[in-house]
Amino acid sequence: MKVIPFDRSVLKVNQVILMAGIVAGYGVSLVVRPVVVVLPLLAAMMLAAVASPAANLPRQLYLRFLKPRGWVRPRIVQEDPAPHRFAQLVGGIFLVAASVNALLGLLALAWVLGWIVAALAFLNFAFDICVGCIMYAQLVRIGLFPLRRRPETT
Repeated sequence: MKVIPFDRSVLKVNQVILMAGIVAGYGVSLVVRPVVVVLPLLAAMMLAAVASPAANLPRQLYLRFLKPRGWVRPRIVQEDPAPHRFAQLVGGIFLVAASVNALLGLLALAWVLGWIVAALAFLNFAFDICVGCIMYAQLVRIGLFPLRRRPETT
């Protein structure tokens, strides 16, 4: 497990963008159908963050705009960011599935998948319950993911 200084405020900004995007996208899509484009945009944002954590859009928004103005304060913790990246990957996959369903005209299913992502983002935002992180821990526990351990010093 790679424990590093990790700013949880980046996660919170990401979760707010997800929740706001899905809620607003759904609300507008009730009137204007093409607004389902919000689903693939959010999927791309999440998957890009997994591929390049340093270049992720919510992180850049936080570092360049929100943090310097004091609107969002840093919340630095010592932890492994891998479970959070896994959770983003799972959310991104759900939003890709939602996007495919929207393209196929299955809008109800598309929005159900989107709302699942919004609900899980809310759980993490409001209560620090990261379901993707719990999934990651269970996958490590049963041996599907290797847990990198630092050599013990005696």
